[in-house]
Amino acid sequence: MLIRRKTALALTTILATASFYNSALAEEESNKQNYAKTVMERVMVIGTAERAQDLTGSAQFIDKETLDQNSYTDIGRVLRAVPGVNIQEEDGYGNRPNIGLRGGRSERSADITLMEDGVLIAPAPYASPSAYYFPRMSRMEAVEVRKGSSTIKFGPRTTSGAVNLISSAVPATKEIEGLAAYGSNNTRRAEAHYGDSAAFGSGNFGFVIDASTDATDGFKAIDIVGGDTGYSIQDIMGKMKFSTNPASDIFQSIEIKIGATQEDSNETYLGLTQSDFDADPYRRYAATQLDNLDTDHRQYQLRHFADFGSFDVTTTAYHNQFSRNWYRLRDVTIGGVTNGLSGSLDDAAFLNALQGLTDLDGSAANNLTLRANKRDYFSTGVQTDMATQLELGGADHKIEFGARYHYDKEDRFQQEDRYAITDGILSLTSAGAPGSQANRHATAKATALYVQDEISYANWTFVPGARYEYINLEREDFNNGQIRENTVKAFVPGLGLAYGFTDELTMFGGVHKGFAPPSPSSTNSDNEESINYELGARYNSSVWSAELAGFFNDYSNLLGECTLSSGCSGGATGEQFNAGEVETYGAEFSLGYDAAPALGVSNVSLPINFNYTYTRAEFQNSFVSNFDEWGNVSAGDELPYIPAHQFFVSAGVVHPQWEMHVSGKYVAEMRTQAGSGATPAGQGTDESFIVDVAGEYEILDQTRLFFTADNLFDTEYVAARRPAGAKPGKPMTALAGLKFKF
Repeated sequence: MLIRRKTALALTTILATASFYNSALAEEESNKQNYAKTVMERVMVIGTAERAQDLTGSAQFIDKETLDQNSYTDIGRVLRAVPGVNIQEEDGYGNRPNIGLRGGRSERSADITLMEDGVLIAPAPYASPSAYYFPRMSRMEAVEVRKGSSTIKFGPRTTSGAVNLISSAVPATKEIEGLAAYGSNNTRRAEAHYGDSAAFGSGNFGFVIDASTDATDGFKAIDIVGGDTGYSIQDIMGKMKFSTNPASDIFQSIEIKIGATQEDSNETYLGLTQSDFDADPYRRYAATQLDNLDTDHRQYQLRHFADFGSFDVTTTAYHNQFSRNWYRLRDVTIGGVTNGLSGSLDDAAFLNALQGLTDLDGSAANNLTLRANKRDYFSTGVQTDMATQLELGGADHKIEFGARYHYDKEDRFQQEDRYAITDGILSLTSAGAPGSQANRHATAKATALYVQDEISYANWTFVPGARYEYINLEREDFNNGQIRENTVKAFVPGLGLAYGFTDELTMFGGVHKGFAPPSPSSTNSDNEESINYELGARYNSSVWSAELAGFFNDYSNLLGECTLSSGCSGGATGEQFNAGEVETYGAEFSLGYDAAPALGVSNVSLPINFNYTYTRAEFQNSFVSNFDEWGNVSAGDELPYIPAHQFFVSAGVVHPQWEMHVSGKYVAEMRTQAGSGATPAGQGTDESFIVDVAGEYEILDQTRLFFTADNLFDTEYVAARRPAGAKPGKPMTALAGLKFKF
C-alpha cells in the first residue's frame, strides 16, 4: 500500500513537472510569436489583412497565398487587384513599373513612397526617386498599399499613398520551397527558398535565404538583325536573426539582411508609328539593336528590436547602392539636322533611318547618336520607431514616434557615341569622352520626425499625427562648375477617424496635407503641396467583404519633371515645373465573396473579387510649360496617363489538391498629353480588358504542377506612348513548371 502511494506520488510529481515544463515551453513559444509579430508590425504599413479592416483609411493587404496564385513577377499585375492604383505599362514585364495612386503621376513610381520592409527602396528617394530599380516579387510574402491620412507616417511623399513590399521573414521552423518553370519566348524561371530556426537548439538563431533567376528572349523582333529583346535577372537575399530568451527582462533581437540583384535587359525607349504598330505591334526598329540596360543593386540592413515592457523600440540602419547604364538610341542626324526620337518618328527620312532603310555614314552630319546613361545611386540612413500603449481619460492610446536621418546621392557620368548604319547594321564611328554629356552629383540630406496617436474610445477611433521634414538639396555640375542648393522645411499634419456601427460595419475618413519635395536639379519650382480628403465605409463578415471610399486631392501646386523616360529632351531634362492648382477626385469600390457556403459546397472555396475605380484629374489654371506631357495647358484640361474608369474581377476554385483562378482587368483609354474633349489620334492609349488564368495540381505530396497564361486572348493594345512612339502591352505568354514546399 505504501509502495503504491509512493509510486502514485512520484507519477503525480513527474506529470506535474512535465505539465509545468510543457506549459513553460508553450508560453515561451507564444512569447516568441508575439515578439515576432510586434517586430513585423514596426516594419509594415498595415500588418495583416485583418488589421487593414480596422484602419482609419483605405488600405489593402495582399498576402503570400494570393501572391502564389498567379506566380507573378510583375508588380503591376499584382496591384491590379487594388482599387485606386493606376499603372502605366512600359516593357510589358513590369521590371521598371510606373505606379500612381489616386490620380498621382505614375512615371517611374516617383510620386509614391516606395518601401521594402519599411525602408525607402527607390535608388535615391529624395535626390532622384525614379524607380529604375524595383525589388523582385519572387522573394516577397506580402504587399501593402496604404492611402489616406495614415500615409504621413511614412513619407517623404505623402500625397498619394505608400506601397510596402514585405520580404521573406526568418521562419520559426524549417521551410524549403522551390519553383522551376519554362514558357513562351524561351522564358526560364527558377526560385529557391530555405530557412530555419528550430534546428539551432534554443531557436534563438535563425536564417532565411531566397535566390531566383528569371530570363526571357522577349516578345519583340528587331528589324533586319533580329536578336534578343528580353532580359536576364538574378536576385539573392539572406537574413540572419539573433534573439534573447523571451523570458528575459528586456527581450531583444538583431536581424541582418543582405541582398543583391543584377539585370541585363535589351530594352529601348523607342516605340513605333501608329501605322507600323497596326501592322505589327511587336516590331522594333533596326536602330535600337544596341539598346541595353545593365544594372547592379546591393542592399544592407541591420535591425534591432527591444521590448522594455512599457514600450518597444525598433531601429534600422540601411544602405542601398544601385548602378545602371542604359545605353540607348538618343537622336538621329541627317544633313546636319538633328531630331530626337519623337521627331524622327514624324519625319519620313528620319523614320527610314530608324528602320534601317537608309544608310548613314556616321559623320557629324549623318549619324545615329547613342547615349551611355551611366548613373550610380547611394541611399543610406538610420530610422527609429518607438511605440507604447497607455490608458488616459477613459481612452486607450497607441502612441508611435519615429525619427529618420537619410542621405542619398545620384552620380551622373554620361557620354554620347556616334554610329553609322549600313544595310541596317550599326557600327561605331566616334566614341564620346566619358562624362562629356553629364558629369554631376545630386545629393539630399534629410531629417524626418513623426508622431502618431491611435486613440480608441467606445466605438470611435481617432488618429491624429504629424510629420516634419528638413531637407538639404544640392546639385553640382562638374562640366560648368554650377552649384544649385535648396533647403526645404515641411510640417505635414493629418487626422484619421473611424466609427464602428457593429463588429462588421465601420465608417472611416480623414484629412491630411500632401507633400513632395522638389529635386536638386530644380531652379524655379516650389514644394508640391495639397490638402487631401477621404471618406468611406467597409463591411466584413465571414463570407462578405466590401469597401467604398471617396477621395479628393486639392493641389495648391503640382510638380512635373522633365525626364527622358517621360519623352522630354533637350536642356530641360531634369528640370521640374510648377503646374499650380490641380484637383483629383474619385471613388473606389471593392467586393470579396466566397460562394461556397451559399452553394453548400464543402472542402472547396469559391473566391470572387471585384473592384472599380473612378478617377478625374484636372488642371485648375492655364499656363505654358516646356514639359512635353503638359505643354500649353488650359484650365479644365485632364492630366495624362490617368484612366477615368478601371475595374478588376476574379473568380477561383480552390480544392486541397488543385486550384484554378481567372482574372480580368479593364482599363479605359488614357490621354498621353494634357487636354480636354475627344482624345486626338496618336495622343492616347487603347482601352483594354486583359484576362489572365492560373492553375495548379498536386502530383505528389507537397509537389505541384502549375501553369499560367497572361493575356489569354492575346489582345493587342497601345499601352503607352512615352518616351517616344506607340508601345504594346505583353501578348499571350504561357508558363508551366513545378512548385514544391516542405
